[in-house]
Amino acid sequence: VLNWLRSGKPDDEDGSSSFKKVDSMLPYKKGQTPEDRAKDIEGALDWMRRNNVAPEEVDEELPSFDTVSSVPISRRSPEERKRDLDSVLNWLRSGKPEVGEDSPAGDFKKIDGMLPSKKGQSPEDRARDIEGALDWMRENDISP
Repeated sequence: VLNWLRSGKPDDEDGSSSFKKVDSMLPYKKGQTPEDRAKDIEGALDWMRRNNVAPEEVDEELPSFDTVSSVPISRRSPEERKRDLDSVLNWLRSGKPEVGEDSPAGDFKKIDGMLPSKKGQSPEDRARDIEGALDWMRENDISP
């Protein structure tokens, strides 16, 4: 493979069509030496041989990438989420007192009842789980 690369990638050598096919499929790495490129091509050919894949069987045209929609982010500011986290943590530390259904602590109680407890979970971790679920519910217009 290295000799093929060094001689300008001619088409007339045995196996050169396989080399050329794999060479066209592999991405070039920044600062890649011919030796490194030859190792990559040889590694790909070895993998193809072990998996009974002939380079000629591989479609040259790769499917195009689809555009990924935007990643949802919280509409609440980090400060608001921190306040919620602190409120949940205070509620947990005060023994989960009974409160009215309309208060934020009522939401904490509902979510606390829905989420499974984890063995050895600290109050801080539990508060993060409750706040995360509450934030997700708000983002998806779901009332607790």
